[in-house]
Amino acid sequence: MAEFPSKVSTRTSSPAQGAGASVSALRPDLGFVRSRLGALMLLQLLMIFNISATVLYVTAFIACSAAVDLTSLRGTRPYNQRAAASFFASLVMIAYGVSAFFSYQAWRGVGSNAATSQMAGGHA
Repeated sequence: MAEFPSKVSTRTSSPAQGAGASVSALRPDLGFVRSRLGALMLLQLLMIFNISATVLYVTAFIACSAAVDLTSLRGTRPYNQRAAASFFASLVMIAYGVSAFFSYQAWRGVGSNAATSQMAGGHA
């Protein structure tokens, strides 16, 4: 226990004078992004983005569909614009919904569990 204080270094460094945040400090840590934890975090962010985009396009679809006036004549310009907007919103809503579903499946790790992934990794 007596030799413990001699192993501890208490030197500190001071930041450069007059320099704010350097450009190198603002670069992302690519090592973290390439790690498993970083990849899972990015996947989760993509999943949250896809789910929120799906909810927004559901809202757009409902709003555009409700805005189509039932008394307007088919083939008129306002009717066609609202119908096209509703159709586009439904297509994008389905695409984001499917993408969110697959992101969730990948995040959850469907098709594998701890036992099968341990066996596949060579750990007996």
